[in-house]
Amino acid sequence: MKYPSAKNMMLCWNINSDQVKLVPWPDNACMSDPFERTSMGCYSVTKKMTFEQLKTQCFIEAMHLIIRDGCDPQAVHRALLGCAEYRDGLAEDVPTN
Repeated sequence: MKYPSAKNMMLCWNINSDQVKLVPWPDNACMSDPFERTSMGCYSVTKKMTFEQLKTQCFIEAMHLIIRDGCDPQAVHRALLGCAEYRDGLAEDVPTN
């Protein structure tokens, strides 16, 4: 299965919760409306990043959500599994289902 790039996905979350979701960017269906924060594909700088830079950025964003914003680590992981760059950075023994 091919997963979309972080360039085409927006990470959405609510602080101090397990409410984390990856939605297509642009968000024409307004799926991000229930969320307080967003990142990744909705920023122009993301579009300029290489695959390797995006891979690093996905893990940086994960740490921000978990440490800074108090999001549930498993919820962050489940959401980011929808990005090719995040999946590519995982060790082979990390659960992906």
